[in-house]
Amino acid sequence: MDPDVDPCDNFFDHVCGRWGWSHPLALSTGQLLVLQMRVLSAILHEIERPPTHSVPAVRKSVSAYQACLSVYEEGREDTKVLFDVFKQFKFEWPSLSLPADFNVVDFLLGLSLEYNLPTPLLVHLQPHLKTDKRYGLSLDFQVYSEIETYFDHLTIERCLPNVAPSLGSSDVAAVVERINKVYSDIDTTFTNLFQDNRITRLYATVKSVANESGKVATLETWLKVINSHLPKDRQITEDEDLLTFNNIGPLIRETLSKTEHSGYVDLVLFAGWNILGLYHVGVSYALGDCLNTLSVLATFNTAFTCINLVDKVGVFAMARLLLDTLELSRAVQATHSTWDAVRNATQESFPQLSWMDKKTVAGSVQHVDSVIPVMPLPAHLNTSDALEAFHDYLPTPSSKSFIEWLLEAFHQRSEKYKRLLREDPNVIVHREDFFPSSIGVNAFYVPLTHIMGVAGAIMAPPFVSPNMPRAVDHGAIGKVLGHELTHAFDPLFSELTRTGEVAAWWSKESFKNLAARLECLENQLATYTGDRKHAKSALSEAFADSAGTEKARLTFGSLPPGPGILGYTQEQLFFVAGCFEFCTDEGYSYEQNGLYPAVVLRCNQPVSNEKRFAQAFKCAEGAALNPRDRCSFH
Repeated sequence: MDPDVDPCDNFFDHVCGRWGWSHPLALSTGQLLVLQMRVLSAILHEIERPPTHSVPAVRKSVSAYQACLSVYEEGREDTKVLFDVFKQFKFEWPSLSLPADFNVVDFLLGLSLEYNLPTPLLVHLQPHLKTDKRYGLSLDFQVYSEIETYFDHLTIERCLPNVAPSLGSSDVAAVVERINKVYSDIDTTFTNLFQDNRITRLYATVKSVANESGKVATLETWLKVINSHLPKDRQITEDEDLLTFNNIGPLIRETLSKTEHSGYVDLVLFAGWNILGLYHVGVSYALGDCLNTLSVLATFNTAFTCINLVDKVGVFAMARLLLDTLELSRAVQATHSTWDAVRNATQESFPQLSWMDKKTVAGSVQHVDSVIPVMPLPAHLNTSDALEAFHDYLPTPSSKSFIEWLLEAFHQRSEKYKRLLREDPNVIVHREDFFPSSIGVNAFYVPLTHIMGVAGAIMAPPFVSPNMPRAVDHGAIGKVLGHELTHAFDPLFSELTRTGEVAAWWSKESFKNLAARLECLENQLATYTGDRKHAKSALSEAFADSAGTEKARLTFGSLPPGPGILGYTQEQLFFVAGCFEFCTDEGYSYEQNGLYPAVVLRCNQPVSNEKRFAQAFKCAEGAALNPRDRCSFH
């Protein structure tokens, strides 16, 4: 805190002005990173010991993590495991030729459907959102991007010999050129397809995607290949739903077209390098060493990556380990309590809004009601027995290499979910059975699925503080919850219902009123920054920040009266907590095309739009954060 700064002039500098003094280390750039490092340190202390957890799935996941880390510790080279899987699809890697019976569509679809390996197409199974009663097919496109220079000529040329030592120098040069060319072509295609269109999740059919995929990937071929990887009694037809994203067909068509001249050798070379990038930490010490991701300075990053790889098949087992290790039960309870307050207060506010008509009010109430919270485990996985049953596809690590264990887990999970392509009255399907990371300090809203996730890692100070006045939680995690709930009302994300149908609960007049309020917010952001392009780019997050703060503030009346602390009243603490969670020494920086406003604005803009902030801090009329005109939503 910096008491010398008037909170009515610059709330960020008042709350965070001395952050740099108390956090001088280079790694201490902000609250999020500091908390992430604390969480990672705590979990590493537990996860590097012999597994003793009461849930077998957790023990298996811990053993798998240790096997992943052994790649670095023991200098292991397990690329042969991957290359043997490639041979099942009739190709060797890296090779400048392919056999006559190579089937490019089977390669594109089957490798991921069996082993979750992106080619870069990634076909997998997930809950069928239209029914919530079975699983369905999903189609994504995944290119490794964690290391910015991974597909550069120099990086490939330097590191390729570590995983393909038999290649001669001339062959290395040829492979490098081909991989880089495919990557560049994919990047160009993406830019052309999406420069004027955002990526949107949607339901298509196998027929509609196949018909856009070009002459090689015909509908007949799609069906033949997919069905060859499904049980005989689970075959699909051309009308099978496919959860994917817009322009996937043209993306496939262009990728195939631009690699056809090589007989798809170039595509296979690219795919192998892409897969190695995604899994290199758990596959090859030499490749990791070459990429400088396994150095002593990158130990935390290596551990984090190994946890993320285990998360791909055991995310809820790892989340349970985190909850138990950090003893977060009180924090979880506080988060759920705050969510109940935010949800209820938001719903109660809708009938009071002058800019919403009755139809939109009713739809908005139902829209909030239907949000599925995952905080941090799905409700049906809160017992040890349920958690174990869910992870019944996890093999026992035993003497397997990590990549063997992971591929076996991928395959066994796929086999389990293939059986659920048809409804089974004995199996309840839950759409919320996914989560991106067990230890990431994160909260998110997923459009279409209508899921709001709050990771266990964020349920700690400064976001959740069970020993502080409740106003702190309502200002901190309450603002986060309000932020994510607001995304469910963003025009970018609310055009489809949770079953994939076009949303009909917005009336034209109410939607027009929302657009006007968003325009107000955009103009406000442009005035703050002098950058209209950034204002448009960051509008969605600015909307979530401002309306999310309003939603959280609506809960304040439900709190019992009580004393404040540190010289602040309870209401002042609410606002302080909502800013303090974002403290950083980089508060004034932003990217013109970035999705987020500068952190200073993530503190100042929401409170300037909340009249009760000015009342709480007794801001004079006309003060910077007590403007005459506000952009409000509640």
